[in-house]
Amino acid sequence: MSMTLTDRRSLMALLDAEIPTLSGAQRRLALYLREHPEQVSFMTTTDFAQAASTSQSSVTRFALRLGFDSYADFSKVLSDVVLHEIHNKAPTERFREQEGSSHFMDFIAQEMNHLRGLADLLASPEFGRSVPQLALSRRVIVVGFAAAASIAEHASLYLSRLHPHVHCVTTLEAGVMTHLTHWSAQDTALLFTVPRLTTDTVRFSELLKQRDVPVILIADPAALIAPDQVKETLIVPVTLGLTTAVPSAMLMFASLLVDAVALQRARQTSEALQTFEELSATGRLFVEHRGSAEASWEEHLRTLRQAPDEMT
Repeated sequence: MSMTLTDRRSLMALLDAEIPTLSGAQRRLALYLREHPEQVSFMTTTDFAQAASTSQSSVTRFALRLGFDSYADFSKVLSDVVLHEIHNKAPTERFREQEGSSHFMDFIAQEMNHLRGLADLLASPEFGRSVPQLALSRRVIVVGFAAAASIAEHASLYLSRLHPHVHCVTTLEAGVMTHLTHWSAQDTALLFTVPRLTTDTVRFSELLKQRDVPVILIADPAALIAPDQVKETLIVPVTLGLTTAVPSAMLMFASLLVDAVALQRARQTSEALQTFEELSATGRLFVEHRGSAEASWEEHLRTLRQAPDEMT
């Protein structure tokens, strides 16, 4: 059975108990892990071995020595420990602790790990049930407050091309309440929450429950809502930077979910996309020829170069 760690304290307790009994390569690995748990959580066996000046086989044996079934199991548990710690810190605390060192590459590595994790989510029963739920709904309400608003708007924009009745909610105001009176169990709410659970999210989910609207929740682990208020929960972790949330994986997942709904409604999607292109051409929504766009941009640049420098 695999070792279980819940937080940094339990990790340090395990290492402190093991380090006195270790020597050579195993001791170097333990000491490096003790000082750099965040970095190690996203390292391959090769990366960890190089960082501690040892071999891949030593890394594998080290994971087994600590009580894990494999290095992959060790890496996953360590990532969960790091994420738990990060998500329990406010932005002010995160910034204060990391001021002076950007850790940008660590953030990229973390979000790449989240992107790779989408493969398992796409194969999950929850995803398999969510797609037809959205495709067959009379109306889809896409919801996201605060930092989740941009993801909701992205999903709503593309879903609106496929589904005839899509409503986007990013603020709680009188107009939303008016629409809410017409929503029912025949509709579905697609609710995004990231990186922290907001009061508006909780309030709105309660209103949706009152109207019997089923909810598909796409959430960071730190932003889950009560299970009795959701029909399906799809967890997509979000990287927390120095001052921002980095929801690349969640944005990707939103796009893939829309594509899956499109495939579920193949005939309707084909017709809707054709109509959209025809209307876009009639309304001149997009620039037709790249050459003319480049010419216009070059003309704009020439104008700027010829204008007097008002900053001096």
